[in-house]
Amino acid sequence: MPDETPRTALLDLAVDAGATTTITLVGELDPATAPQLEEQIDGLLADEAVSRVVLDLAGLTFLDSSGLRVFVTARQSLADRGGELALRAPSANTQRLLDITGLGELISVE
Repeated sequence: MPDETPRTALLDLAVDAGATTTITLVGELDPATAPQLEEQIDGLLADEAVSRVVLDLAGLTFLDSSGLRVFVTARQSLADRGGELALRAPSANTQRLLDITGLGELISVE
């Protein structure tokens, strides 16, 4: 019998706010946790002074299309106001997803 217990979100976010804001992600970015990152970014974008958001992915252990969607949406929202989204320290698997999807060409990778 499958476990019916709801899964606990497996993503921790740490925010270093400023004109360039860094969000450090630790854990999994998937359908259960993507809304958490999306809400954090939306809250930051309410501040017009935020012009650059860096997502530090060094602690990210899993990424799927729902996480990629958050990246694309954030990138577009920032670009619309002359800002930039950057991804820092993606793992080899994350970098492969960025390369396969073409997002590595669209979003700055540090």
